[in-house]
Amino acid sequence: MNDEQIKKGLRKIVNPVGLVVAKTDDKKDVTTVAWISKVSNDPPLIVVSIAPERYIHPLIEEAGEFVLALLSEEQEALALSCGTKTAYHIDKFDDVGIETQETQFVKGFHIKGAIANLECRVKDAVVAGDHTLFVAEVLAANYDESKRPLIMTNKMGTICY
Repeated sequence: MNDEQIKKGLRKIVNPVGLVVAKTDDKKDVTTVAWISKVSNDPPLIVVSIAPERYIHPLIEEAGEFVLALLSEEQEALALSCGTKTAYHIDKFDDVGIETQETQFVKGFHIKGAIANLECRVKDAVVAGDHTLFVAEVLAANYDESKRPLIMTNKMGTICY
């Protein structure tokens, strides 16, 4: 089996699409993610996979916390914008016009219109190939039952980088 077949096979995995928001004392960023999963109920843990070269990566390491906003179907354009622009050159919050709300327990922001905003504290970081898996405990969650989730499928293509 060749690498292209493996890549195409992996693209068949369906993932929810979200935004990760991280904030330190002097920097902030938001980026699109789809390699996310719940990993434990007790304690409530999730995992988010982020490449080390992404602007947000060292912010998560420094802050030790982040917000995961799970996006709704109506937020596909937001996912595309946050996944194709880099905070190395712009402030994505201003450039994209992201509407935010305050958090309760972590630095950062909730994303308005998301189906859920999860406030997370990093418990572990594991290097896995070309990404870091941030395992985080969910400290708080708010959600909207009326919205449908944005899902990344092979048909949609890759919307985050």
